[in-house]
Amino acid sequence: MSVLALTLPFVAAALEESDWFESLAPAIGLVVIGLLAWQLWRAQRIYALELAEQSRQVAEERDKAAQAWQAVEAVSRESQAKSEMLATLSREIRAHLNGIIGSADLLLDNSLSPSQRDNLVTLRASAESLHQSLNDVLDYSTIETGQLQFAHASFDLREPLIEVVESLSPLALVKELELVLIVSPDVPLAVNGDASRLRQILLNLMSHAVRSTASGRVVLRVGLPEGSAGVSKQGGTWLHFSVTDTGASIPAEQQATIFDRPAETDAASGRFRGSGLELAISKRLAELLGGQIGVRSLPEGGSEFWVVLALPAEKVSAPEPFPDADGMHVVVLDERSASRVAISSMLGRMGVDQDATDSVAKAGLLLRDALEAGAKELVFLLDEQAIEANRAELLRLVAPDSPLRSTRFVLMSHRPEEPAGLAEGLPVTAVLHKPVLRSELLLEALRSTTRLEAKPAAAASVPALDRAGETKPMFRRGPHVLVVDDDAISRSVSSQRLGRLGCAVEVAESGAEAVELAQRTRFELIFMDCQMPEMDGFTATEKIRAAAGDKAPPIVALTANISERDRERCFAAGMCDFVGKPVNKTELARVLKRWIQPEVATAKA
Repeated sequence: MSVLALTLPFVAAALEESDWFESLAPAIGLVVIGLLAWQLWRAQRIYALELAEQSRQVAEERDKAAQAWQAVEAVSRESQAKSEMLATLSREIRAHLNGIIGSADLLLDNSLSPSQRDNLVTLRASAESLHQSLNDVLDYSTIETGQLQFAHASFDLREPLIEVVESLSPLALVKELELVLIVSPDVPLAVNGDASRLRQILLNLMSHAVRSTASGRVVLRVGLPEGSAGVSKQGGTWLHFSVTDTGASIPAEQQATIFDRPAETDAASGRFRGSGLELAISKRLAELLGGQIGVRSLPEGGSEFWVVLALPAEKVSAPEPFPDADGMHVVVLDERSASRVAISSMLGRMGVDQDATDSVAKAGLLLRDALEAGAKELVFLLDEQAIEANRAELLRLVAPDSPLRSTRFVLMSHRPEEPAGLAEGLPVTAVLHKPVLRSELLLEALRSTTRLEAKPAAAASVPALDRAGETKPMFRRGPHVLVVDDDAISRSVSSQRLGRLGCAVEVAESGAEAVELAQRTRFELIFMDCQMPEMDGFTATEKIRAAAGDKAPPIVALTANISERDRERCFAAGMCDFVGKPVNKTELARVLKRWIQPEVATAKA
């Protein structure tokens, strides 16, 4: 309340008591009205100033918001430009790697001198390392931008684990490292989840271990966590994955931060080689999948990286036992304990009676005990180094007058080529390439022991079973397959690989040529590149499907564009499967097995 309002009543009272009040009343009224008018004007003035200040502040905030929005748009455009540049760079590098790795694989299938094979294996391992570094950069970028998506599908737990070890085998061969995969017997094999993300986590950890280990071994294990009931709150089975190596131990002060940022290269020990992103990526993926990840140094030296994830087990019928296992007893001889455990675990799942040891003398005793216990067939599964160091003792073991003379030998070898002369004089019925990963190969090796007579086999007659599991073409008659690719090198590599898998291959250099060929010729499968001039693979796929309708053959994307958006665009265009470059033989075999009609395909060897 103003001073005027407070004093006015007292002034009026005093004037009313005066005689001259009536003569001054009009003047006093005018003064009061003037004071009131001035008070009103002053209040309006203050309000107008406050309103103007508020308007100015609003205008400033609007300008700041506009500037911020322009900055956001500029950053978005810059980010989009970087993403497009990265995608283009990735596509170009993958296309070249497809030619390098594919050509190396084709050459490795031929007869080569030891020096030629060593150089070629080194070349392929270097290309695979470059491929892994490229994947690390792209994966890290995808995670940071929050664009990662997860799948939920049933899969065989062994497949991503085998693919991880197989992809790192060339680099391990160059470094003369032993790679081992151990799957505990109590682990469910049919599970539900994201197989590609699991593969990604384990590939990063394994790749880091292989690069960081100068000699010895790297072991990938999967089992149930110790002291765990095995089942998570969400219903999934807790599984414990670990990667152990014999490299340098990780100092305690580095263990706390090793997953938080790209590790720097240790020039002295070479402990942290590679892109430096693989560990950070594995941690983020494990956490996004609801799991945990960690590292510890081993008392005997080396380190262990571990991941615990919950994967729901699928209800599947029990596999049929190996029909020839009745009466068979296998003794595994390997000086490396991890290798013995891995092979014994595989044999146990197949229902085969077996023992394992690290010496020829103990192996002989185990074979004799099995024979006395009533075993009808004895199989000696041994590492090639045991033959090199104990040839005389092994020859006495199967001498004509020995009770173990009918024992069959299955040789395990690290060498890509057949070990010429190594099996001479010994009843070797098959050669398994290490690491032994696929149970079907082990099964084929055991079956080979029942098909040969009891006499020493010459080295030249010993069947070698390769890592990919293909000892002969997949088909009785070659299914008609079309490969569409504008890059001559990629086209040639894909055609030769499919040809070696038993396909009759035609090629097209453009989408328009593919459409024309599909109208004239009936193909059982089409591999379609996506980025091509004039008519890309998406348009070509739509035209082929529109023309053929329900009779259109399956069309599989074979492309260097591997992002989730690219996958969705492929399926939206009518493609039924997706294969990213660089392509490996196992992936091509998977696609053929899935989409070629069953009456065409034969059983695997």
